[in-house]
Amino acid sequence: MPVFDDRFSDLLKENRPLLGMFIGFNCPALVEMAGFAGFDFIIIDNEHGPCSIETTENLVRAARAAGIPPIVRVSGANPKEILRTLDIGAAGIQVPQINTADEARVAVDAAKYPPVGSRGVAFSNRAAGFGFFGGAEHLKASNEKTVVVTHIETAEAVKNLDEMLAVPGIDVMFIGPNDLSVSMGYEGNYNHPDMQKVIADCIRRIAAAGVTPGVLATNPEDFHKYAALGARYMPCVASGLIAGAMKRMVAGCKQ
Repeated sequence: MPVFDDRFSDLLKENRPLLGMFIGFNCPALVEMAGFAGFDFIIIDNEHGPCSIETTENLVRAARAAGIPPIVRVSGANPKEILRTLDIGAAGIQVPQINTADEARVAVDAAKYPPVGSRGVAFSNRAAGFGFFGGAEHLKASNEKTVVVTHIETAEAVKNLDEMLAVPGIDVMFIGPNDLSVSMGYEGNYNHPDMQKVIADCIRRIAAAGVTPGVLATNPEDFHKYAALGARYMPCVASGLIAGAMKRMVAGCKQ
């Protein structure tokens, strides 16, 4: 079985809403549980989480063992970080703070091998099975199947959305509602009616351009609401799920 999990690109083509989960903990067991529970994908959060490249590799390994595609949210459009993240076998990268078409091109270029991009080539890495699955087929599969997700999370990104949608190689544009609401003056209140209008408009424009729209969905109601608008890449957050379950347990037992 090749190490690089190339299935997520095909999942995006199924044109159905996909449920994911941000995981910001160094906990392979939690990654496995997400797979066993039936989530469609996980996002290892290296923007806000504490994981090193070594611990991220073990989380990616746990995802492969549990049969769930692992996306890794990197800290930004840093080509060296993107290279190392993909070399350990991530199914794709999620790149925050993308505000212009030029920044989007940097992310895509770093994720793709020549002649499409400028990703450095090595077959000794985990993604190529330490040499067992390297060569031309690995290069071709990686360029075709590595998923690139960019963020829409600032007022500037919303303004430049059409230009960014014209950049080839972006599979998903993810609307980050917390950052976007702060950027637009709503201080984290992304449920404000004006914010919901912006989110809905972005979802429609992204879908119309043939790119998969994504947005945070912290509960089933939001998942179905955004799915009805056309969103198909919708993660919740592991810490929120765990904290919510803890609160309900404590409240129920201490009544």
